Amino acid sequence: MQQDRRLAAIVFDLDGVLVDSESLQLAAWEQYVAHFGRALPTDLLPRLFGRRLIDAARIIVDTLELPVDPLRAAQERDELFLASIPGNLQPMPGALELIAELRARSLLLGLATSGHRKYVSLVLGKLGLAETFAAIVTGDDVTRGKPAPDCYQLAAARLACPPEHCVAIEDAPLGVIAARTAGLRCIAVPNAHTCELSGFDAADAILPSLDAVLPWLVQTGWLR
Repeated sequence: MQQDRRLAAIVFDLDGVLVDSESLQLAAWEQYVAHFGRALPTDLLPRLFGRRLIDAARIIVDTLELPVDPLRAAQERDELFLASIPGNLQPMPGALELIAELRARSLLLGLATSGHRKYVSLVLGKLGLAETFAAIVTGDDVTRGKPAPDCYQLAAARLACPPEHCVAIEDAPLGVIAARTAGLRCIAVPNAHTCELSGFDAADAILPSLDAVLPWLVQTGWLR
């Protein structure tokens, strides 16, 4: 008998998938390192997308040899980032429509993000998604951030859904690795910041936009 491949839950990443925030994130880092007369190297970016703030701070402080500890760098950069949000935060194209379509199908929805709880609550409130997810896992909830599988393992557990019956929607290779290592299926939807990165081959599919997600899920038989 053919294995039932239908999904029970969909777990979303946040930055670059549901909210167009990565330009603001990078601008805040660029502004911060400029205080020390440094610039953010382009070849450093692939190591940052998808990581928790503290993990990115460790990489940046170490690489640029900044005269601060990572925790202080994360806190000071976070102040710059949060200050830039009012009036500048928008949903990714097709995000709200996809969420509405999936909710209409009574699918369990989860969120597994590297963002910290204060930021995540702020974003979900601004997008009108505060009551959308049956389980929310932030970077504060896990010891290890992406590409470790912890956030997706915890999201599946909180959804009370076997990982193999969940699919993650990710925009960055580090997130794809985290989801697949946790045992979830994964659809990659790269954006303008991540589309040139390598490492998406671990995903079950690489789609051009969120508009393509639901048709693909139905076509493959994962949804009916």
